[in-house]
Amino acid sequence: MTPPRPRSYHRERSHRFLNLVDSMLALGEPEAACEMVWGAAAHAIKAAAGHRGWEHGGHRLLRIAVNRLVVEEDAPAQLIGQYDFASAFHSGFYGDLQFADGNIRAGKDLIAGFVQTLENLP
Repeated sequence: MTPPRPRSYHRERSHRFLNLVDSMLALGEPEAACEMVWGAAAHAIKAAAGHRGWEHGGHRLLRIAVNRLVVEEDAPAQLIGQYDFASAFHSGFYGDLQFADGNIRAGKDLIAGFVQTLENLP
């Protein structure tokens, strides 16, 4: 079994993915841009969950971690809706491009707030 990655790793990946969104769009790769938005959110959740010793190795476990943060850790309830929004970007990887480039950029900004909220949790 692979040892868990440190919180700092997931935080770095989260920011790196957010920084790649615009360049993916400039390359004409909306699927990749959507996946970068989703990846940023996923890594932010992994950082928070891993820091608490919670499992986070799959989509369902990420959802559970967000729910636990809200219920057990008194994190802001809007994290649940923000997670759902981030999950929609994951479907963009499979060609379900419900987002135009401008919407992907706006989503990136919203997910940056989600990431920041998670990073501000103790």
